[in-house]
Amino acid sequence: MALESPERQLVVAILGATGTGKSELALSLAARVGGSIISADSMQVYRGMDIGTAKVPREKRRAIEHYLIDVVGPTEDFSVAAYQVLARKAVEAVLGRQKLPIVVGGTGLYARALLDGFEFIPHAPDHDLRADLRSENEEELRRRLRLCDPAAESGIAMHDVKRLIRSLEIASQSDELPSEVRRRRSEVPWRVLRIGLLAERADLYARLDARVDAMVASGMENEVRRLLAAGVTREHASMQGIGYKEVSAWVCGEIDRDTALLLWKRRTRSYAKRQETWFKRDLDVHWIHVSGNNSGTVLDEAVTLVNDTRSEKERPS
Repeated sequence: MALESPERQLVVAILGATGTGKSELALSLAARVGGSIISADSMQVYRGMDIGTAKVPREKRRAIEHYLIDVVGPTEDFSVAAYQVLARKAVEAVLGRQKLPIVVGGTGLYARALLDGFEFIPHAPDHDLRADLRSENEEELRRRLRLCDPAAESGIAMHDVKRLIRSLEIASQSDELPSEVRRRRSEVPWRVLRIGLLAERADLYARLDARVDAMVASGMENEVRRLLAAGVTREHASMQGIGYKEVSAWVCGEIDRDTALLLWKRRTRSYAKRQETWFKRDLDVHWIHVSGNNSGTVLDEAVTLVNDTRSEKERPS
């Protein structure tokens, strides 16, 4: 039996800061309601980067179908526009098998590109320009972007050099400003239920610190050494990811282990705070508090939201 009418089938998104338990909830929810999982994580697309991206173990991915994990090699370029194309195909594939697509991840731009129908200018990457821009520091990149598009510059989080470079690239290729391009969108053909996971700040920070320690214990150092030995350089976008940047500086002898872990934890906390701010702007998110609640309680709340949304009659426009 179909989940919804063919015109307005349901897609569920599990969103929120890193460390709040999104992947665990997605697995349990998919098992309970008959779903497949579509990742919205800008780092999990890279093959061979498993520990630092907190990928769901392969045996669990075999039990519950996953999409948009291990898409490209760590030396390849990957963009939000490329993600959107692949994610839309994944949603349609899951719906075609009469299952529930569950989008899960903390990369806000990836999630919104899929769920809100962002439109992108289909330009080929300008590798020469990117190389020139990568030679400049963040302050200079921000100054350049601010001169041509202050709205775009103000909307890019600190340390997000990749988006600064992409915005400057768009500005050089298009008659439209990057901020104007990012406001363009088309209606998506599904109903979307957004479920957000929210943890108390002290609890979240404790979770994140423990997560970093667990990643180190699981072999993050060896993973980074293997990537570097395989030809992935510290300048590649994949190695700018949280944890990889700090650990690569450690294994290359620039900083010691304790400093690397301190910087990694600090950067993770900062990123989680930005994620919360991003997702809280969306008034359509149904928030579930995970602090003080066990996983069963969180799952029951999510299942209730899904079942209630499935049973709603679509209101006429």
